[in-house]
Amino acid sequence: MAGLLVAQAPAAAAAGIVTDLGVAGRGGDVVAGGSKVFVAADDRIMVASIDGKVINTIPGLSGAVALASPETGRKVYAALRDSHEVIEIDTTTLAITRRIDLTAYPCPSTLAQSYDRLWIGYGCGEAGEGGVVGLVLSATTPTLVRVGPGTTQPPLVAIARNTLVAGEPGVSPAAVRVYDISTTPATPRGEIRGDANGLPPLRDLALTEDGSAALSALADARQFDAWDTTTLTQARPYNSSGSSEHGLPTAVAASPDGAYVVGGWNSSPGDTAELVVYDATTAEVIYATDHQGKALVAGSIAFYGTLIWGVLKEPDTGRMHLWRLPPSPFHSSALTLTAPSEATAFKQLTFSGRLTLSTGSLPGVQTLELYRWLPDGTSSFQEVTTAADGTYQFTDTPPSIGAFKYQVYWPGNSWFRGRGASVTVTVARYHPVLTVTGPATGVVGERLEFSGTFGADGVVFPQTTITVSRKVVSPDGTVTSKALVKMAAAADGSFGFADTPTTAGEHTYTIRLVGNSVVEPANTSHGVTVLQPTA
Repeated sequence: MAGLLVAQAPAAAAAGIVTDLGVAGRGGDVVAGGSKVFVAADDRIMVASIDGKVINTIPGLSGAVALASPETGRKVYAALRDSHEVIEIDTTTLAITRRIDLTAYPCPSTLAQSYDRLWIGYGCGEAGEGGVVGLVLSATTPTLVRVGPGTTQPPLVAIARNTLVAGEPGVSPAAVRVYDISTTPATPRGEIRGDANGLPPLRDLALTEDGSAALSALADARQFDAWDTTTLTQARPYNSSGSSEHGLPTAVAASPDGAYVVGGWNSSPGDTAELVVYDATTAEVIYATDHQGKALVAGSIAFYGTLIWGVLKEPDTGRMHLWRLPPSPFHSSALTLTAPSEATAFKQLTFSGRLTLSTGSLPGVQTLELYRWLPDGTSSFQEVTTAADGTYQFTDTPPSIGAFKYQVYWPGNSWFRGRGASVTVTVARYHPVLTVTGPATGVVGERLEFSGTFGADGVVFPQTTITVSRKVVSPDGTVTSKALVKMAAAADGSFGFADTPTTAGEHTYTIRLVGNSVVEPANTSHGVTVLQPTA
């Protein structure tokens, strides 16, 4: 497969999409999740769409320099160096939903997250006062647990499964500390120190998906290295020829499935940034692209399915640009979404679709992102799992009327580009079936009781009005009519009323559901023969 990919994508590939973010300054860290891309930009976080267009800004921040996102993509966490806190951001609404105080561990500057655990590199530049601290995000008031010795600069951190690595950037010789975080506190495994002369200063640090190898970008090393996190020795180099054609390593990351390592280089003079995709096992170069006139921000590589992101800066102004590599040389995929032909409020709808791959192979169980937009503009997010053959199904019960938009998205994987599909469903008013039960006969002076409903099991209705009127045809043919009651039905659509007849005759009770913006009106009737009491 690697050989096939080389044939499809020569080393000098197209540069992809470069978007001017319109901001300059500190930051440049990037993560992708929830079909959006987030870039830390000091006093704000820039938000872009998957096609690289700026769509929003999260303003009013104080030193946003680092970002992290869990595998689900529902949240993004940002380290605010100047206000000594980490904030939680909802990727759908872009609202700040939580603030975690780090006053005791000031100047948070690096982040790493795996599932429910977040690790933070902190430090304001005073010797011995920096370090790494971890916390569990599900805790209402997280306990901050320090890991490792004090440092001067905020350590770079990376986490995968039960392995944590940390290394202080810019110091020489450098050391990468390895920890087992299946225990609390974390258990040190040892240090990666390189050869007898130690490691050159760290520019970036990452872990492979399974935590078995730490990836380093070292100043003046002219290559990237994978280090075995058990033996603490070099596992393999990437670009081991020692050639200077790529410039200096500045960023490194591993693809989420462990198939690839991506290294970022900066060359000077010429200010050329380059991203190179390596086969993780063989170290073979399978894809490369560059961009001239700008430099890649250290550590700024992010994945979203088969898409790879980086952040560039103009050398003179510090102005940031979002760089998205083209998805080739990956295979394509297709995703369908079918909606029901009719839809009414409060009634469950069933949607279905299928994920297929261009090679004809079955995709296996995959996780899809599902977004729903209501007519009032509010939205929701959930995950949908396919069957092994790619088919999937989900249900929804619209709470109102109007146009509901549903979008599913598969972010892709190492070999296949992601794909999305969407449908808009026009939801009509709920069509009720109004039923009333009560006695068929009665006696003058005796109470008659009736009950009814217009709802279905499990439906919760807004306040809905019921009116009841009575028409009496007496034995002599006299006809009288009277409005009896106006009442609110229960939330489940049920109601009841009573009447005590004063005359004999045919009593017809007409029950009307007034209806509202969500429920259509309806009416029905019930007849009772009322007799005079026997002597």
